[in-house]
Amino acid sequence: MSAVLRARREDTLRRGITATVLCLIATVSLLVPYAAAGPRPSTGDASWLTEEEMSVLSTINYDRVWDELEYLSGLGEKVAGSPEERAAQEYIKAKLDTMGMDLVTWETFPTKTWVHYGTSVTITSPTTEPVLATTYGDSHSIWGMDSGIPYSWGNADDGKTLIGPVVDAGKGTDAEFDALGDLEGIIALVERDDDLQGWPNVPLEEADAHGAAAVVFYGYYGSYPLADGIKQDVVGGSIPAISISINSADRIKELLADDVVELTIAGRADLIDAGSAESVNVAAYLVGSKYPTEYVVFSAHIDTWWAGTSDDNSGIACVLEYARVFSEARESGLYTNERTLVFCSLGAEEYGGPDDSWYNWLIGSYEWVKANRDKVDRTVVDLNLDMCSIKKTYGRYWVEQSPDMNTFVKTAIDDLGLTGAVTYYNPQYSWVDAWSFHAKGGASAVNVFWVGNQDELYHTQLDNMDLASMEPLKIVMDMYTLLGLRADGALVLPFDMMHMVDYAAGYLSSDSTVAAKDCAYFAAASAALEELREQVATANAYAAELKEAFAMAESDSERAAIEAEALALNEVLYKARKTVNIWTMGEGGTMGSWDVFPREHQHSHDIGAINAALSALNRGRVANALTALETVYSMEWGRVCSPEAYNTIMSWMWNDVMYWGGEWDQQQAYVNVQWIYLGLGDGTLSIMDAKAALKEIKSTQLVPWLQEDLMTLEWAWMDAAGLLEAAIP
Repeated sequence: MSAVLRARREDTLRRGITATVLCLIATVSLLVPYAAAGPRPSTGDASWLTEEEMSVLSTINYDRVWDELEYLSGLGEKVAGSPEERAAQEYIKAKLDTMGMDLVTWETFPTKTWVHYGTSVTITSPTTEPVLATTYGDSHSIWGMDSGIPYSWGNADDGKTLIGPVVDAGKGTDAEFDALGDLEGIIALVERDDDLQGWPNVPLEEADAHGAAAVVFYGYYGSYPLADGIKQDVVGGSIPAISISINSADRIKELLADDVVELTIAGRADLIDAGSAESVNVAAYLVGSKYPTEYVVFSAHIDTWWAGTSDDNSGIACVLEYARVFSEARESGLYTNERTLVFCSLGAEEYGGPDDSWYNWLIGSYEWVKANRDKVDRTVVDLNLDMCSIKKTYGRYWVEQSPDMNTFVKTAIDDLGLTGAVTYYNPQYSWVDAWSFHAKGGASAVNVFWVGNQDELYHTQLDNMDLASMEPLKIVMDMYTLLGLRADGALVLPFDMMHMVDYAAGYLSSDSTVAAKDCAYFAAASAALEELREQVATANAYAAELKEAFAMAESDSERAAIEAEALALNEVLYKARKTVNIWTMGEGGTMGSWDVFPREHQHSHDIGAINAALSALNRGRVANALTALETVYSMEWGRVCSPEAYNTIMSWMWNDVMYWGGEWDQQQAYVNVQWIYLGLGDGTLSIMDAKAALKEIKSTQLVPWLQEDLMTLEWAWMDAAGLLEAAIP
């Protein structure tokens, strides 16, 4: 312990503070109140904001954010790698160039893209009615070019138009398609239900396996009040994938109840591979006065489906206002940033990954993290914005974040008087660019805003100014401005790895209960995590002492000495956090990265499912075994597939090139138990053979994978613990 801290502690003891209070001080979070001591109010109180914070917050111009949002929305769809996306980035760069930034960068990277020339769907029998429609992104339309090779699915107009009867294929399961019989030349109407199918690729491949000419999708999942919404997503696949609204689908089904219905579909889509297109990231820098190689990042993505008012023009509009607020505050002398502030407009969030990888989103943020690893290694926090202007119809606003940000964010929510209106959850999921900073870069990350009615709106043509609201924009402008100020000025880095330890411990405990009998490495991993817990607690106590001593310091020299100690601690915290965040996180779940969790979880989970199936088979209970096998991660959707469709989808998911996996090996591998499931179900596989196959899968795949996972976690957690232990005086 330093002489300064030792003197401060002795002075505290002389003033009669009890050992119990000292213990509380030692275990407090890395973040302390920003004003006088006292209970934190449940609603906002200006006394909990510093004068500087209130001054900077007062310069936010919400009307400017709204005007920017209107302008960006008016630019229309901006697909990754398209001329429209590039033109929008040129606009963003020009705006940032006028703001007195120290540096504005323009970084290009390869991406896939597509060009839609318009899709039309018309009911041509028994009536004539137009149907508003689009081709799903990265999907074939009726004709076009795919990586320079012509394709055509039409049967009229030289292959440019498809005319055929439509059948209601329900949710597009193997059984539903089987019941329809021969589908050659038939257009399948499929209700999209991601809870069942995982993603539209599954019923699309099923339709192809059954000979259908095209699929017309409608819906999404769950309740869907905005029945006129036409969903747009990256789907891909072998045959044309068209998207229409629920209301249009209901009209087709109404006609089908009485007669044969014929559709005429026309449309061209050209699919352009990554070697022929590029996207761009724009970043502006306000260099820090004291710690120029430490960073606070504000980020959002410029590419959109449709107009994309909320997703994500709203985020870009906010980033531009943050840039203006902080640059003008610095220029006027109102505020001086100690760390470097970075304002990022990222490309290719929605789409753009390589053909041979299932993972094809978050491309721009991934590329930015890869190109700026030195910056991400020393990023205090990435404050990412995605969908922050949706008019909320019920519930609260939600913040999604890496666990190490929990205390930091909660304090800001409380201090702004947003308690009850805004809350947070963990972990940081792989659906937004913050994931690249957190899991791929090892930094801390926060993402706003998600509301209960977002799913029915985003990625549809209804995501426009009509359904935008000023309320969330005001909240996020205030909250991220405050978080940015506090992250910039923090003496000790404001993340708390104890929350990450607790997050990992919860999974490790439950996974150990499920799979410990099959793998003896849980004990070592658990011991390493407890060692990390102890060292994080010690580091947190040391950080609290530093902050207390700094607040009580009476001279510049005393403060400088404490700052030097804090700087040394911060250097270690950056390194330890990177190790913990990157190596703890795994990706997988229902489909490659629909879920994120500690890296041992997927294999522990699947071992548990197979053990349950084996137990049932030992008792001759085939039905119970089938139910257990349906919970294997690849079977949550695989149970509704034919082997042909299942194997096609699995071949994509097994390939972890570039984004899923790579140097951090975060993509969790999948096992194929579908053939066992189907064989048991139809009686072509005996109980004895099924048991032997399941035991082999467990012993040759899942258990070795789990062992490797746990050994990796043990190493990472011990490494981080060692870094922290060596750093504490």
